[in-house]
Amino acid sequence: RFLPEILARFAASNPRAEVTVVCAPTPLLVEAVRNDELDVAIITHVRDKGQAEVIRREPLLWVGSQRHGTHEIDPLPLALGRPTCDWRRAAVEGLERAGRRHRLLYVSWNSTAVGAAVLAGLAVSVLPESAFRQGMRVLGEQEGFPRLPSVEIGLVRGRGGRNPVAEALCGHILSSLDNLSTGMDRAAV
Repeated sequence: RFLPEILARFAASNPRAEVTVVCAPTPLLVEAVRNDELDVAIITHVRDKGQAEVIRREPLLWVGSQRHGTHEIDPLPLALGRPTCDWRRAAVEGLERAGRRHRLLYVSWNSTAVGAAVLAGLAVSVLPESAFRQGMRVLGEQEGFPRLPSVEIGLVRGRGGRNPVAEALCGHILSSLDNLSTGMDRAAV
């Protein structure tokens, strides 16, 4: 949700800089930074990823479609990340503790793909607040969904991430994330 704003602000103040955007799972981004293939990476799942600077904490949310009652289906259809995904583990463990039957229907590293399944009414998922999109609704304890942990978003810098252009990009990332609301407008949900 915040990447377009970051890139627009950065491009306006650094019109001669070349930026290549790579969207990939956190482990692949961390590896690319370590291999000097990327100067800077914004990652989630910060725990155990080395030298990540935590730049934002936000809630992990159960999300469903505003237009569909998918959250009422038994067993609950889920769209989640790969088996190594911390969010997937938190979701499945929470549902199992709550005794809620579920089945995994869609698996993707990509939160946009997971969000598409949610918006189409095919499944329920867990996403960080910053990935929440129009057309989704937050599902809470009143609908039988257990609390989830918070998510940390981090910044990882490689050796190339210490040059003036990369530092300027990091500055735009930090200021953009500071401007995000700390809470969502529940009326819009």
